[in-house]
Amino acid sequence: MVTCGDVHRWINVPNVRVVHCNASQFQLMKLYPDAERNKNLLPTYDEQIDAIGNAGCGWTVIGDGRCLAMFGVMQLYTGVAEAWLMVDTIGIKRRKMQLTKGAKRFFENVGPAFDLRRLHIMVSVAHKEAVAWARLLDFQFEATLKQYAPDGSDSLVYARFYD
Repeated sequence: MVTCGDVHRWINVPNVRVVHCNASQFQLMKLYPDAERNKNLLPTYDEQIDAIGNAGCGWTVIGDGRCLAMFGVMQLYTGVAEAWLMVDTIGIKRRKMQLTKGAKRFFENVGPAFDLRRLHIMVSVAHKEAVAWARLLDFQFEATLKQYAPDGSDSLVYARFYD
Protein backbone atom coordinates (compact mmCIF):
# COMPACT_ATOMS: atom_id res chain seq x y z
CA MET A 1 0.00 0.00 0.00
CA VAL A 2 1.27 3.44 -0.94
CA THR A 3 0.55 5.98 1.80
CA CYS A 4 0.07 9.74 1.63
CA GLY A 5 3.40 9.99 3.45
CA ASP A 6 5.08 7.96 0.70
CA VAL A 7 3.65 10.22 -2.01
CA HIS A 8 4.59 13.36 -0.06
CA ARG A 9 8.16 12.10 0.33
CA TRP A 10 8.38 11.14 -3.37
CA ILE A 11 7.08 14.40 -4.79
CA ASN A 12 9.13 16.43 -2.28
CA VAL A 13 7.33 19.72 -3.00
CA PRO A 14 7.73 22.30 -0.22
CA ASN A 15 4.77 23.73 1.66
CA VAL A 16 2.20 21.21 0.44
CA ARG A 17 0.41 18.31 2.01
CA VAL A 18 -0.84 15.11 0.42
CA VAL A 19 -4.22 13.61 1.32
CA HIS A 20 -6.36 10.86 -0.14
CA CYS A 21 -8.42 12.22 -3.01
CA ASN A 22 -12.17 12.71 -2.85
CA ALA A 23 -14.67 14.24 -5.23
CA SER A 24 -15.39 17.29 -3.06
CA GLN A 25 -11.85 18.51 -3.76
CA PHE A 26 -12.83 19.25 -7.37
CA GLN A 27 -14.75 22.26 -6.05
CA LEU A 28 -11.41 23.78 -5.03
CA MET A 29 -9.85 23.37 -8.47
CA LYS A 30 -10.08 25.23 -11.76
CA LEU A 31 -9.74 22.44 -14.33
CA TYR A 32 -8.79 22.69 -17.97
CA PRO A 33 -11.98 22.98 -20.08
CA ASP A 34 -11.65 19.51 -21.65
CA ALA A 35 -11.11 17.90 -18.23
CA GLU A 36 -14.13 19.71 -16.78
CA ARG A 37 -16.28 18.75 -19.77
CA ASN A 38 -15.28 15.08 -19.61
CA LYS A 39 -15.76 14.93 -15.83
CA ASN A 40 -19.27 16.30 -16.25
CA LEU A 41 -20.09 13.72 -18.94
CA LEU A 42 -19.43 10.83 -16.55
CA PRO A 43 -22.37 10.45 -14.15
CA THR A 44 -20.48 8.20 -11.70
CA TYR A 45 -17.20 10.16 -11.74
CA ASP A 46 -17.54 11.48 -8.18
CA GLU A 47 -18.23 7.99 -6.83
CA GLN A 48 -15.25 6.60 -8.74
CA ILE A 49 -12.91 9.27 -7.36
CA ASP A 50 -14.15 8.63 -3.81
CA ALA A 51 -13.62 4.87 -4.27
CA ILE A 52 -10.06 5.41 -5.56
CA GLY A 53 -9.26 7.63 -2.56
CA ASN A 54 -10.81 5.14 -0.13
CA ALA A 55 -8.76 2.33 -1.70
CA GLY A 56 -5.57 4.32 -1.11
CA CYS A 57 -4.75 4.63 -4.82
CA GLY A 58 -5.54 8.32 -5.35
CA TRP A 59 -4.05 11.46 -3.83
CA THR A 60 -4.50 15.23 -3.76
CA VAL A 61 -1.69 17.73 -3.36
CA ILE A 62 -2.88 20.75 -1.37
CA GLY A 63 -0.94 24.01 -1.20
CA ASP A 64 -1.40 27.76 -1.58
CA GLY A 65 -4.98 27.37 -0.32
CA ARG A 66 -5.85 25.20 -3.36
CA CYS A 67 -5.98 21.61 -4.50
CA LEU A 68 -3.03 21.78 -6.88
CA ALA A 69 -3.43 18.32 -8.38
CA MET A 70 -5.41 15.10 -8.03
CA PHE A 71 -3.95 11.87 -9.36
CA GLY A 72 -3.95 8.17 -8.91
CA VAL A 73 -2.85 4.77 -10.09
CA MET A 74 -5.35 2.02 -10.81
CA GLN A 75 -3.86 -1.44 -11.09
CA LEU A 76 -5.56 -3.25 -13.98
CA TYR A 77 -3.89 -6.58 -13.26
CA THR A 78 -0.57 -7.84 -11.91
CA GLY A 79 2.23 -5.63 -13.21
CA VAL A 80 0.03 -3.25 -15.23
CA ALA A 81 -1.67 -0.03 -14.15
CA GLU A 82 -3.18 3.15 -15.54
CA ALA A 83 -2.43 6.55 -14.03
CA TRP A 84 -4.68 9.62 -14.17
CA LEU A 85 -4.20 13.25 -13.29
CA MET A 86 -6.25 16.42 -12.95
CA VAL A 87 -4.40 19.67 -12.34
CA ASP A 88 -5.55 23.04 -11.11
CA THR A 89 -4.85 25.54 -13.90
CA ILE A 90 -4.00 28.30 -11.41
CA GLY A 91 -1.80 26.13 -9.20
CA ILE A 92 0.13 24.64 -12.10
CA LYS A 93 1.07 28.13 -13.32
CA ARG A 94 2.39 29.08 -9.90
CA ARG A 95 4.33 25.88 -9.24
CA LYS A 96 4.93 24.36 -12.67
CA MET A 97 8.59 23.43 -12.13
CA GLN A 98 8.05 22.08 -8.60
CA LEU A 99 5.05 19.99 -9.61
CA THR A 100 6.77 18.67 -12.73
CA LYS A 101 9.85 17.59 -10.76
CA GLY A 102 7.54 16.09 -8.13
CA ALA A 103 5.59 14.17 -10.78
CA LYS A 104 8.83 12.84 -12.24
CA ARG A 105 9.89 11.55 -8.80
CA PHE A 106 6.41 10.11 -8.24
CA PHE A 107 6.53 8.09 -11.45
CA GLU A 108 10.06 6.88 -10.70
CA ASN A 109 8.86 5.49 -7.36
CA VAL A 110 5.29 4.36 -7.96
CA GLY A 111 6.25 1.62 -10.44
CA PRO A 112 8.46 -0.26 -8.00
CA ALA A 113 6.03 0.40 -5.12
CA PHE A 114 3.19 -1.30 -7.03
CA ASP A 115 5.58 -3.84 -8.58
CA LEU A 116 4.66 -2.63 -12.07
CA ARG A 117 6.24 -3.53 -15.36
CA ARG A 118 4.01 -1.07 -17.25
CA LEU A 119 2.14 2.13 -16.38
CA HIS A 120 0.15 3.99 -19.00
CA ILE A 121 -1.74 7.26 -19.24
CA MET A 122 -4.31 8.69 -21.64
CA VAL A 123 -3.73 12.21 -22.92
CA SER A 124 -6.12 14.36 -24.93
CA VAL A 125 -4.85 14.75 -28.48
CA ALA A 126 -5.80 18.44 -28.28
CA HIS A 127 -3.91 19.16 -25.05
CA LYS A 128 -0.41 19.93 -26.36
CA GLU A 129 0.99 20.85 -22.92
CA ALA A 130 -0.09 17.46 -21.55
CA VAL A 131 1.55 15.68 -24.48
CA ALA A 132 4.84 17.51 -23.86
CA TRP A 133 4.54 16.81 -20.13
CA ALA A 134 4.03 13.06 -20.71
CA ARG A 135 7.24 12.95 -22.74
CA LEU A 136 9.10 14.96 -20.11
CA LEU A 137 8.02 12.38 -17.52
CA ASP A 138 9.62 9.58 -19.59
CA PHE A 139 6.41 8.18 -21.03
CA GLN A 140 6.63 6.83 -24.58
CA PHE A 141 3.94 7.34 -27.21
CA GLU A 142 2.19 4.09 -28.15
CA ALA A 143 -1.10 4.73 -29.93
CA THR A 144 -4.00 7.00 -30.79
CA LEU A 145 -7.40 5.86 -29.56
CA LYS A 146 -10.06 7.30 -31.86
CA GLN A 147 -13.15 8.76 -30.15
CA TYR A 148 -11.98 7.39 -26.78
CA ALA A 149 -12.68 10.29 -24.40
CA PRO A 150 -16.14 10.80 -22.91
CA ASP A 151 -16.71 13.76 -25.24
CA GLY A 152 -15.78 11.64 -28.28
CA SER A 153 -12.38 13.22 -28.83
CA ASP A 154 -9.25 11.22 -29.57
CA SER A 155 -6.80 10.22 -26.84
CA LEU A 156 -3.15 9.34 -26.99
CA VAL A 157 -1.70 6.41 -25.06
CA TYR A 158 1.66 6.99 -23.41
CA ALA A 159 3.40 4.24 -21.43
CA ARG A 160 6.30 3.96 -19.06
CA PHE A 161 8.09 0.69 -18.40
CA TYR A 162 9.84 -0.60 -15.29
CA ASP A 163 12.46 -3.35 -15.19
